[in-house]
Amino acid sequence: MESPSRLGLAQMAVLLPNLIFLLPGGVASDQRHRGSWLSFLYLTYLLPLGIILVALDTGDLTFTVLLLFGVAFGTISAFVQPARESLLGYAAPEIMHQAVAKVMIVQFIFQGIGYWLAGQLDIISLPQLLVFQIFIFIISSILIKRSHPVPDAADRPVEQTKTSKHSWRELGEGLQVFRQDKSLMHLLMIIFATGFLAFGVYLVGMPLIAQELYGGGVGLYASLQIVFSVGIVSANFGVMKRSKMFSRPGRLMIISFLLRGSLVVIIAAVPSMWVLFVVVYIWGFFSGLSMTLGRTILHNQVSHQVRSRAASVYQLCLFGGAPLGAWVCGLAVESLGLSLTFIAVAAGTFSVALLTALFSPLWHVHGGINKD
Repeated sequence: MESPSRLGLAQMAVLLPNLIFLLPGGVASDQRHRGSWLSFLYLTYLLPLGIILVALDTGDLTFTVLLLFGVAFGTISAFVQPARESLLGYAAPEIMHQAVAKVMIVQFIFQGIGYWLAGQLDIISLPQLLVFQIFIFIISSILIKRSHPVPDAADRPVEQTKTSKHSWRELGEGLQVFRQDKSLMHLLMIIFATGFLAFGVYLVGMPLIAQELYGGGVGLYASLQIVFSVGIVSANFGVMKRSKMFSRPGRLMIISFLLRGSLVVIIAAVPSMWVLFVVVYIWGFFSGLSMTLGRTILHNQVSHQVRSRAASVYQLCLFGGAPLGAWVCGLAVESLGLSLTFIAVAAGTFSVALLTALFSPLWHVHGGINKD
């Protein structure tokens, strides 16, 4: 029952640690065996979840405790994301788009199930959901450990035997990849814009659409999230079935970015409920397409030795823009109202897409080939 600005602040608490820890997280991942490292990190999620459980049990769940939970959860995620993303590097370059699409399908199918469960709070208690989530993290940790066992010392890659003595230099190597390739640098720019504009609206706008525009509760919010996830899954099913990568993935990514901004204008007009669900589905479809294209371009143009660091820079731009966008979106909704905020976001999206199409080499980039 908090205000839009506090909703944005809570979302920012989860995402802000990425600004601090994503790049060190990429370096840490490149220095360690990823399976063991990921398995350990998944177990650390039990700490913030346990804090919420204890606060619920003692009746001390406050907004401050919620912010502390968000910071802890976001800090762990900052180390998890580059390590998990780098595992895609084991796929062959010619089927990278299919590998990314399969990961996205699994991720968002189960995210949709998670939203459905969260939408049953009138039936299932919050402590029960938290215990279930703890169970899922434990199982995930075990499965990651089993599927990525530690190799023998003789077979271990060189980068996994490094010490942290040259961490800052190795971090610079990850940044150098983008300085040397303008198309990758412009990819980061469009990803930052996606985080600030599209992701910021998604995080703050989606619950407010359900509550303020349509007078719904947690059930409507969960339904919108599920439809959004179905759109993402649908897009990735299409990508997965393609035998070859799109010939102009950068161009298609910019177009999908533009179309997502246009859809926000339709929502601002408060259409009928069935139109809203159709628009949210299309919004999810283009979001899923854009996420897959961006990750495929990155993985196919970055060598395996620096992939975790490159992935951390990529995600820093996405999740660095998102907390700022969520906070600004919350403030804008309180000042301008939800509809005017959505129109402003659409105008910003159109401007970024037009400038990128006219002046960026990303518009002309072809399906990349891994430089390994």
